[in-house]
Amino acid sequence: MVEYPWLLSRLAGGRVLDAGATLNHAHVLERVLARVEELHLVTLAPEQVELPGATYDYADLRELPYENGSFDAVVSLSTLEHVGMDTSRYGADAPRGDPAAELERAESELVRVLAPGGTLLVTVPYGAREDHGWFRQLDRDEVEGLFSFANPSRDVDVYRYTAAGWQVSSLDQAAHERYHDHHADPTVPPDHAAAARAVACVQLGF
Repeated sequence: MVEYPWLLSRLAGGRVLDAGATLNHAHVLERVLARVEELHLVTLAPEQVELPGATYDYADLRELPYENGSFDAVVSLSTLEHVGMDTSRYGADAPRGDPAAELERAESELVRVLAPGGTLLVTVPYGAREDHGWFRQLDRDEVEGLFSFANPSRDVDVYRYTAAGWQVSSLDQAAHERYHDHHADPTVPPDHAAAARAVACVQLGF
């Protein structure tokens, strides 16, 4: 509900990589392709999709098949929290590793393929630190540590789910939010949360 509008408000064009292929829906692609010169989508395992106007690649984010500095912008929506976790539900059979260490590998690759002066646009579920096996929710320290090795400029927007819908929030206000894992618990919670109750949207400049 908030990640796509946030992305579209900040995507400035050029050659773009969608790391995680979360843009692979026709109604989203239509809007993204109108704003960029070239769009590549990369995901872990093949999917049955048709993406006119975009290039689809299959690879691990920790070992991307692109040359250094290939993209003006890299987008990764609701993807980094899955790196190093159990990805069998996404068609991959790689064993789970150390999520923090594997995330650093992915971060290094995303920075490597970004052109000088490029922008990274990243979103992750935010709140209390949680491990759900197939993904994890990041807390404040982890969000603030994203790509810190590259010393980027950083702009963080936080949105929190409330009785009034999704609202602008902050790292402090949303720090204790919990994720409703509908795969583990299919019952509808009292607040009707579908999944994350808070999301951190991070723009990084290099």
